[in-house]
Amino acid sequence: MNKQDMEINEDRKFAWRIALIASFVLIMGAGFITGCFLLKLRPEKSELEKRELTKFPTFNTEDLLNGTYTENIEKWFADTFPFRENLVLAEQRIQTAYGIRSDSIQNVGGGDDIPDIDDLINGISTEDSTQAASIDRTESTSADGENTDAESTEETTAEKTYEAVDGKDIVAMNPQEAGRVNIKDLVGYCVYGFNLSAADVYCQDVASMKAAVGDDVNVYDILVPDNSAITLDEATKAEWKLSDERKVIAYYQAKINSLDAAVRQVSVYDTLEAHSDEYLYFKTDHHWTQLAAYYAYQEFCKEKGITAHDLSEYEAVDSGAFLGSYYAANGFTQLEGNPDNVTAYIPISTNELHFYDVDLQGMRTGKIIRNMSEFAPTLKYYGFIYGDNPYSYVENPNCGNDEVCVVIKESFGNDFVPFLVDHYKKVIIVDYRNYTDPVSELCKTENVTDIIFLNNLEAISDTPTMNVLGNICK
Repeated sequence: MNKQDMEINEDRKFAWRIALIASFVLIMGAGFITGCFLLKLRPEKSELEKRELTKFPTFNTEDLLNGTYTENIEKWFADTFPFRENLVLAEQRIQTAYGIRSDSIQNVGGGDDIPDIDDLINGISTEDSTQAASIDRTESTSADGENTDAESTEETTAEKTYEAVDGKDIVAMNPQEAGRVNIKDLVGYCVYGFNLSAADVYCQDVASMKAAVGDDVNVYDILVPDNSAITLDEATKAEWKLSDERKVIAYYQAKINSLDAAVRQVSVYDTLEAHSDEYLYFKTDHHWTQLAAYYAYQEFCKEKGITAHDLSEYEAVDSGAFLGSYYAANGFTQLEGNPDNVTAYIPISTNELHFYDVDLQGMRTGKIIRNMSEFAPTLKYYGFIYGDNPYSYVENPNCGNDEVCVVIKESFGNDFVPFLVDHYKKVIIVDYRNYTDPVSELCKTENVTDIIFLNNLEAISDTPTMNVLGNICK
């Protein structure tokens, strides 16, 4: 080979190397751009499963050396793939169509450790507890100092549609939200994990409410366990790593007592457990039935020192088949084969309710209990006080006393409220997720005698939402 041929070969090799390098750069660049695009597509929260997805791990040398860092990246990658919600929902529906989804076990509890309540019972200082709760509140503040509570509230104020009921236009809420859920034997169960931060903020909220209203107003707290705590077998609870809700409630109560012993706590866990063979929770929905709410009402009456009405004194309304949040919001369409039934009980004194919709644009009037038998199966729970409106009230002209109560609640309170109507001159209902004014001011203008917190454990297990509650507990 002459010198000229050798030079040509060298030129060709050089050109080939340049082409390879350019191709590599182009591929890497395309991969980088695609990766950045997919990072933006990767979700941070599952609306379908109602949980925060795995976060990208923070780098540190120790985790890198022991392999934890790369393992956490793999978990993040597997849990946050783009278009996740669509694919999970499609997979559920495909398997349902083939009849192989009587069970769907995809969540575990994995909550925080429940602190030993002995320290609280033996006397933790109010100052220490208040400081801890205050630290928790700062977690929901952004780096520039702007509070993020508005973002949390915004999720609960979705646009509403209107329907004609009883000759009037009323708000028909979007499907009720549930937490994480597993399906076992065609029954939906809440997958509850204890959140210590949210619990401490809630306890401080309740204590703050009592401090704001003073000795003239009684403050009651009713914590409602989830269906899995009352109706699920112990072996499955252990398998799903659910937090022990009996111990959780004991912690809440001890913590509140350490902050303000004047708060009157109504325990319902044992009562519901004693009736666990009855129809206490829906199968397709995360709420309790009004029968369960009645048993809680009996316990409230004992604590207040009044006589509860017998269930037979109420007129029962059967609204028929119900397909709740697990079906409508979580997408477990196989539950259509195991529908619920909604039975409601009309108050003895009056069935008239006044309420503002979520925009607080005008007062509406309707019924406390409605017969929803002519409505779609997914709407049946809205037969209780027209759903989750920010402010509602009931006036009882036949009440023999001048007592007024405020109920601070989420949607579990909707079927509890009707039982209170016969015992108060006025019942005011506040949904803290949409109501923004201090309740203490409401107490002054309405001469309130009792404040009743009624909340489900899953509903109060989010710290930013509990900060929203704190905004009105002053």
